[in-house]
Amino acid sequence: MIADVQDALRELLYTEARLPRDALDIRFATPTSSWVSSLTRPTLNFFLFDLHENAALRSMEFHSMPLPGQVSRTLAPRRIDLKYLVTVFFKSQVDELGRDEWNVLWRVLGALLRQEEWDTAHVPAAVRALDLDLRGVVSNAPNQTNYSLFSSLGLPVRPHLTYALTVPLDLNVTNQSPLTLERQISLGEVTGPGGPRGLQVQGAERIVRSSWRVRLPDGTPAPEALVRANGSEVGFTDATGTVHLRLPREEVRELHVLTRDGQSLSIDPGEAFVTLPSPN
Repeated sequence: MIADVQDALRELLYTEARLPRDALDIRFATPTSSWVSSLTRPTLNFFLFDLHENAALRSMEFHSMPLPGQVSRTLAPRRIDLKYLVTVFFKSQVDELGRDEWNVLWRVLGALLRQEEWDTAHVPAAVRALDLDLRGVVSNAPNQTNYSLFSSLGLPVRPHLTYALTVPLDLNVTNQSPLTLERQISLGEVTGPGGPRGLQVQGAERIVRSSWRVRLPDGTPAPEALVRANGSEVGFTDATGTVHLRLPREEVRELHVLTRDGQSLSIDPGEAFVTLPSPN
């Protein structure tokens, strides 16, 4: 994922900062003094010096996907902050002030500020597959850590940026469970003094419910369909084709479905999914 994101960042900068591909390299190296001395072309460098989870964006939700007879539930990806030290190195300067380096850094700053939330066109396929975006923030506060970084790399402090890019990390945590669900709800009634706190609770009613999903022949949900179980219990499917009936699954002997377009069918509920046959 990091390599995909860095390749995308390189293309974003060449495009958004209008940097010359044939005259300037964009690299992701550790800029030690010996590495800088080995450069033969002007180079914009992003040094990844830190990565940690963005706890503020952590989600413990599971995303559900229906499968035949069951539901696959996948834990949402974590979000990781990649922190870069951004510097520009020219082998030789036009003047002693290093204005060429400053001009490149200025263009890069403008491009990164315009792309705090990356346009979809720049987001790599590996990130789009997770249905998440990329977010980047340029730090505008002095950072003592950066000065220590230059010292540890054997470089004098030079104009630089600190860029934090938030990327998703898929943990591949998935579980599968049966699609048909049942619930048992016991209701109680307060009936006067008694018990350790002066109240007595008696059972009043027990509710058992099972859930079913009705699909059209092409596999899409069948919304607003009337479903009758055992000739008496009635319910309507929602937008996902799901209907809840006040019967336990094992007592459902027959399902009669009347679809929104007028199809009327009786179905043996042998599967958790109820798939309507194609009309003749």
